[in-house]
Amino acid sequence: MKRFAYAMSALAAAIALTGCGPGAATAEPAPAASTAGFPVDVTNCGRHLHFDRPPTRIVSGWSSNTELLLALGAGEALAGQYNTSTGTVTGAYADAAARVPVLGESAPSRERLLAARPQLIWADGEYLFDGKQLPTIDDLGKQGIQVMVLSGFCGDDATGATVRDVDTDLDALGRILGRPADAQRVREEVDGRLTAVAQRIAGKPATPVAFLSTFDRQLYTYEGVYSDMARLAGATNVYSGVLPARAYYGQVSVEDVTRRDPGTVIYLLSAGESEESARAALTRALPTVSAVRDGHVVFLPQNDSTNLAGVAGVEKLAAALHP
Repeated sequence: MKRFAYAMSALAAAIALTGCGPGAATAEPAPAASTAGFPVDVTNCGRHLHFDRPPTRIVSGWSSNTELLLALGAGEALAGQYNTSTGTVTGAYADAAARVPVLGESAPSRERLLAARPQLIWADGEYLFDGKQLPTIDDLGKQGIQVMVLSGFCGDDATGATVRDVDTDLDALGRILGRPADAQRVREEVDGRLTAVAQRIAGKPATPVAFLSTFDRQLYTYEGVYSDMARLAGATNVYSGVLPARAYYGQVSVEDVTRRDPGTVIYLLSAGESEESARAALTRALPTVSAVRDGHVVFLPQNDSTNLAGVAGVEKLAAALHP
C-alpha cells in the first residue's frame, strides 16, 4: 500500500470517477519486558518472523505505530521513526514520541535506516522495500533485521483494512516484545472505547458521508479502513465499492461528488494543512454540495486511521455525526 503522501505524484494518472477522544490512554510506566515464552514465532503478511528474545532496537514506519509501541511500554526500544510528516502523535504519548529520533520525514534513506541498527522495523506497507529505495525484506532478513507490516496493508493492498486490525497487531507485538499483559491491557482499552461508541450510535440512522481530500486542485476519495471507520461511527461511505480493485483511494470528479451529494463530508487533512485552508478548497470546488454549503464538514487527520489513532478517529466521527 503506497501511502497517500508518497503516491501524490502518480495520482494524475489515476482513474477519475465521473457521472483521539474520550477514554484515551494515559501514559503510565510499564513493567519490563519478560523473556518468558521465548523463542517466539509470528506470521505476518505470509512471512515468518522469529525472535529468540525481545528486540531492543525497533524502527517505526508510521506515527500510529510509534504511539502503539509506546502504549505497550516499548519506548526504550524505539531506535527511530520515519513518515513523521504524515502525522503527529498527540495526547498522552506526544512527548515520548517527540524524543524518538527521526530517520526521515517521509522515507528514510538506506544509510540512515541501517545506521539505526534495527532488529525490527514495523512498517506501514511493503512499498519502500523494493531493493532500490530500501533493501528488500528478504535482504534485510539476511542482515538480522526483521520487518513487520501493518496487518491490514499486506501486499500493499489496503482495501480490506479495518479498525480492528489493531487486535492482530497487538497480539503479535505482545508476543514479540514479551509484553502479553500490556497487549491485553491495550486490547481491553480498545474494546471499551469502541463499545462506548456503539452505545452512542445505537438506534440512530446511518449518515451518508464522503471521505475527501484535495491535492493540486484535484479531489480524491477513500475507502478501505475509512469505510470501516464510517460503519463503526454510525455512517456509510458513499464511495464504498466504487473505486477500482485494490485501490483504497482515487481521483473523483466534482460532478460525481455533486451528483451523490453526501450529507456530510469528512475531509482528511494532510500534514501541514489547516482546517481553514481545507474548508476554502472545498468551498471553491464544491459550492453546491449540501454538506459544504451547510457546513456539515468533519476534519480528520489522515493519520487517524490505524491502531489507537484509528480508534480515536472513530470516536471523533461518532461525536461529530451523532452529537
